[in-house]
Amino acid sequence: MTGPQKRRKINVRLPDPPPSDRTVLEAASLAKSYGDLDVFNGVTFDIGRGERMVIMGLNGAGKTTLLKLLAGEASADAGTVTAGRRTSIGYYAQEHEGIADGRSLIDHMRMASPIGDGDARAVMGMFGLQGDKAFQDAGTLSGGEKTKLALAQLVVGGHNLLLLDEPTNNLDPPSRAAVGDALSGWPGTIILVSHDPEFVHALRPDRVLIMPEGQVDHFDESMLELVELA
Repeated sequence: MTGPQKRRKINVRLPDPPPSDRTVLEAASLAKSYGDLDVFNGVTFDIGRGERMVIMGLNGAGKTTLLKLLAGEASADAGTVTAGRRTSIGYYAQEHEGIADGRSLIDHMRMASPIGDGDARAVMGMFGLQGDKAFQDAGTLSGGEKTKLALAQLVVGGHNLLLLDEPTNNLDPPSRAAVGDALSGWPGTIILVSHDPEFVHALRPDRVLIMPEGQVDHFDESMLELVELA
C-alpha cells in the first residue's frame, strides 16, 4: 500500500513587463454615484513605475468600483483617468466576468495573447491547469480554477500595470503563496484590493489609498491588521 501522494508544488514565474513611463497612471477628482447614493467623490492620486498600492476601505466604500474605473470597465460621473503613453493594463475582476461559458481554457489563453498554444499550456501548467483540462469548457471550472485561469491570462498578457481585485479568493493556501511570491518579485506596477493580510504582506505595498475618502498615505506594516477588516 502506497502512502498519500505529495501535493504538487505550484511554481509561478511571471515574465518581465514591457517598459512603462515614469508615471504609469493618474486619477483626478474621480466621482461615482448610483442613483442617490454617492459612492465616492474627489479621488485623486497617481502611481509610478514599479510602485504597489493597496486600496483599503469598508464594504461599500467603492474599492471594486474604483478599480473598474481605472480599468476602463465603467465610467466615472466626474473626473479623469489618464494612463501613461506606454501603460498596458491587466485587470483581474473578482467575479471573473472575462471567463465565458462555452469557450475552452486554451481559447481564453489565445484571446489573452498570441504566444502560441505550447507556451500558453505551459503557463496554465504553472497554475496546476494541466493536460486535457486545456480543452475543458471554462464554464465548468470551480471557483479556484477560474481564478487560476484568469491569473494565467494576466501572466501572458504583456501588461506593466496590474489591477487586482481580491485575486486570492477561492485559491488554496499553496496557490495563494505561489502567486504572492511570484508577484512580489515582479517589477511591474500593481494596484490591489485584498482582504488577505499574508498576500498583501508578500507584495510589500508602498502606499495605501483609503476609500471612500481618497486619502493616500505610505503603507506601514501596522496596517496589515486592518486588511481583513477593510
